[in-house]
Amino acid sequence: MSDVHSPIEISEALGVRPSAVTHTGDWELEASAHGNEASLEELIRAVTDPLLGLADKLASLASQGATIELHLTRDLLGPGVGALCFMLDAPVIKFLGEVGAEVWIDEYDEVEWERNAHTPSA
Repeated sequence: MSDVHSPIEISEALGVRPSAVTHTGDWELEASAHGNEASLEELIRAVTDPLLGLADKLASLASQGATIELHLTRDLLGPGVGALCFMLDAPVIKFLGEVGAEVWIDEYDEVEWERNAHTPSA
């Protein structure tokens, strides 16, 4: 989250503990505890809900050089993986805007990749 603040300083400023600190010192809040059965909306809310009341504190960290990002990554691993779309509801969008967050969305269609990997070339 920040090249300026340590993970401990970020935790103290927010009053929230990270679920992970990367080898580069990034403070992260992850939703992986919800497992593969959770919808993408549930995972997004699991990450953003604890932070919704902290927009002012996050914006302050951002004004001091912190980068705030929401990364969404989903692997589509076969039939029945769920809807191919998702929603960011109004409170989440408002929050992301208030804190100046960057949003990254990556989807990997493992089924299509697997199908193409086994299709003979012409």
